[in-house]
Amino acid sequence: MRDDYKFLKETVEPGVFVEWQEVDVEIYTFTELGMKVVINDEYIGLVYGNQVYDDYQKGQELKAYIQFVREDGKIDVSLQPKKGRHVLSTTGKIIEHLKAAGGKSGFNDKSSPEDIEDAFQVSKKVFKQAIGSLYKQRKIKISDKGIELVK
Repeated sequence: MRDDYKFLKETVEPGVFVEWQEVDVEIYTFTELGMKVVINDEYIGLVYGNQVYDDYQKGQELKAYIQFVREDGKIDVSLQPKKGRHVLSTTGKIIEHLKAAGGKSGFNDKSSPEDIEDAFQVSKKVFKQAIGSLYKQRKIKISDKGIELVK
């Protein structure tokens, strides 16, 4: 565990980061707002609690993305890439899930947000966008019983 946290910067100058830039983060601490992370060994950023879909440990290192640099210089961080890329990575997870399940799954757009979050680590909204994308590409069928790979 690090002992140089006191040298980290709480704010950043404009132009240091661009939105959706990929960065390395280390989990620093947990707060009421969410998870504070150390960005590129230099800055402190925040991942809001409603965007944390997994169990993380202090000191854990991850890839993350600069979501937004606020006017006060504080940095909002996302653990998921920008929407389009996030949906793309989720479609891959869904295809892998279906292959592992023999081509059929009980998940569909009626599944609970909690079940979707547990299985795919994404919000229901992103899951629905991903299955919609797969459906349009004719890779899956969607029914009341779930989703299945198109043969």
